[in-house]
Amino acid sequence: MHRYTDTPIHLLRLASLLALLSLFLNLGVQPVYLEEPRRATIAMEMEENGNFIVPTQFGEFYYKKPPVFNWVVLASAKGMGGYTSWALRLPTVLSIIFTSLLLFGLGRRYVNPEFGWLSALLFPISGGLYFYFSLLGEIDLFYTFVTFAGFATLFHFQQQGRYGLMFVATYTLAAVGTLTKGLPSVLFLGLSVLAWLWYEGELKRLLSLAHLAGILAFSALVGGYLLAYHQYNDIGNYLQMMVAESSERTVAENGLLKLAEHIFMFPLDTIKDLLPAGLLLLFAIRRDLRSLLLRNKLLTFAALMFLVNVLPYWISPGARQRYIYMLYPFLLMIGLYAWQHREEVKDWRFRAFRILSGVLIGALALGSLAIPFIPGLDFLNYRWPLAIVGFLAGAAVFYRYLHQPQWTLILLILATAVGRLLFDLTVLPQRAYESDAQQDIEIAQAVEKLVGDTPLYLYQDARISFSAIFYLNQIRGRTLRRNYELEKGAYYIALPEQFPGEEVLYEIPYNDEVYGVVRYP
Repeated sequence: MHRYTDTPIHLLRLASLLALLSLFLNLGVQPVYLEEPRRATIAMEMEENGNFIVPTQFGEFYYKKPPVFNWVVLASAKGMGGYTSWALRLPTVLSIIFTSLLLFGLGRRYVNPEFGWLSALLFPISGGLYFYFSLLGEIDLFYTFVTFAGFATLFHFQQQGRYGLMFVATYTLAAVGTLTKGLPSVLFLGLSVLAWLWYEGELKRLLSLAHLAGILAFSALVGGYLLAYHQYNDIGNYLQMMVAESSERTVAENGLLKLAEHIFMFPLDTIKDLLPAGLLLLFAIRRDLRSLLLRNKLLTFAALMFLVNVLPYWISPGARQRYIYMLYPFLLMIGLYAWQHREEVKDWRFRAFRILSGVLIGALALGSLAIPFIPGLDFLNYRWPLAIVGFLAGAAVFYRYLHQPQWTLILLILATAVGRLLFDLTVLPQRAYESDAQQDIEIAQAVEKLVGDTPLYLYQDARISFSAIFYLNQIRGRTLRRNYELEKGAYYIALPEQFPGEEVLYEIPYNDEVYGVVRYP
């Protein structure tokens, strides 16, 4: 093994501690935004309705996502004492941690301990996850964990020859994925099982009782849910929307020009999203990559799973990077394994990796000194001490970088974790201090003060910010519903022209419209 392969255990432990701390620090400070308030309001309605089978939004059937993530949000809210931003985001952070633990276990067992530890660290510090999606209470990283767990059970139990457990566990997780995000899980399941059993020369297993048990497990969970759903609403509407959701990203919906652009940009965007961990892919630039990966069964599995599962998204112009987060670990495994075998190829790869890593580590140290001079951070009374501590931490990492080239990778991970901690202590408070969500909170408070306990509805197709609705639901302790009828004495959020004879008691701007709160006499 190359002399640069052994990573000091104390640095691995320190990086793990800092990465873990960074995922939780100020997690609940940033106001809810994007899809977070939608997920929360649907979970709120489930709880209020006492119906955990049928998702609704403003009292109307909601078809775009199945219910599992709503159950997760609801469970987190109950466990954390309410629908706080912390409770909404906790499932995301736990999903990242559980995915990393799976990576650690697989890597340690099937490659070596260092591989397991580093792969577990590299996944969460991928830039798109670390500085964006890990901060949001959205569905994607929970779905990533469920799907990657299915990959893990497929590989692990197949290697052990425990085919009954392989099929039942993998198909059960696919069922959970289907009830989380719909049809993509069926595609992941079919492609993965067929590809791996074909590669292993075991397609005959598809005709076994073990496979039948897996099919029955999947059918019992998905079919059982659909039958329960059908007791409340036509199942045809639900299935039609699931198919429509999946078809939005196809060539038929976007055209050939979009396809050509997507085929070119999708790999580049994926590599960009993986940075700084994605720098390891430099080591995968080698003619004998295929033979290298064939040396280890886990790496063979990783390469095959990535290739067969990324293709549908690569040729679907509407696909986004978050749709393939569950495939990111496979790319990182390939890069890391090539890094561990870098002594076999020319050292330009290591030089390039070292230079780029040094630039990032140096930027952390120097960038920390800019914190006190950023106008938007004037409200932070600790910005000078933070800048000094950040600089000293970055400088210490850079010093080690200069004197210990064999530690470049773990030092890059440490620098990224320190960068995220600085982000947590600056950007997140700034978003809480000054953001559009502050206006949404003020709207919710003003509307609640105006209407009190009197019934309040969205009138017909009225739309306002989901964040404002979330905060209004929080304050009032009940969910806002849509109403197409008029109730005497009730308040309505509507366009003023819909109530020409009534006084607008409060104005709510949203997009290019100004809605008003009016009371029907």
